Order: sequence, then C-alpha cells, then structure tokens
Amino acid sequence: MPQVSKVELYAAIRRDHRAGMKMRELERKHNVSWRTVRKALDSVWPEPRKRLPGLQATSEVIPRH
Repeated sequence: MPQVSKVELYAAIRRDHRAGMKMRELERKHNVSWRTVRKALDSVWPEPRKRLPGLQATSEVIPRH
C-alpha cells in the first residue's frame, strides 16, 4: 500500500463517511485507530507535527573514564 499524506487520508475518511460507512469500517479500510477517524471527521486539516526539542550544545567537554 503506497504512503498517503494525512490530508489525503483525512479527505478519504470523510468521503467514505459521507458515503455511509460506519466508524469501525473506516478504521479497518484505512488501517487507522478510532481516534484518527474521529479527528478526521472533526477537522478538515490534520494537526501540525510536533517539533522535537533540539539538542543544546555544551560549552564544556565531559571526560569519559
């Protein structure tokens, strides 16, 4: 199965839901959890990705023994 962007996935879930599919069927067809189906039905756009905190450079070298 090719990788699909979240925007396309959300659109497909909403389209299938409008066609009459139940949440459990949507979960199985799109291979996602019920939370993802709920988010797709509640919002047009997926949440932006969370940024990971960057590593801070240390000014001193810690010796290894």
